[in-house]
Amino acid sequence: MTAEHKQSEFRRLIGRFATGVAVVLTGDGGQPEGLTVNSLTSLSLDPLLLLFCARNESRSAAAVVRNGRFSVNVLAATQQDVSGHFAGRRMARPVPIEHHGGWIALADANASFLCHVERVHPGGDHAIIVGRVMHILGPECADQPLLYYAGGYARLPAPAVSG
Repeated sequence: MTAEHKQSEFRRLIGRFATGVAVVLTGDGGQPEGLTVNSLTSLSLDPLLLLFCARNESRSAAAVVRNGRFSVNVLAATQQDVSGHFAGRRMARPVPIEHHGGWIALADANASFLCHVERVHPGGDHAIIVGRVMHILGPECADQPLLYYAGGYARLPAPAVSG
């Protein structure tokens, strides 16, 4: 099996692991810089740490590291267009953002974590960016999450209504 075939097979099979979808944002008051990720992982409760991975050549990830602060915004199923926007399919309308001190976050996200860059580790063709969570935002009740599975978006079935 060639290296290219192994990579293709790995990508196909690892895609069977369903994940949530998040948008990482950074900026200094102007237009936000961001990227869509599904490699979000909680890392530690003491201290509060999370991580995400981004391609080494990602300009948005470089901006996160350069700015030293970022938000991670967990998307609701209704925010597929926002996910697409930060994955390179630009929306015609502006992305709804909120300012929180020196951070920017998505409006109406299921959760937002405002972080400082703690560390950056090499991970092959990706960088592993560890963030120290400084503030946590989110509604009391979350909307259905946006999921990613087998190379496409997915949604949970609506919960059954009990009588």
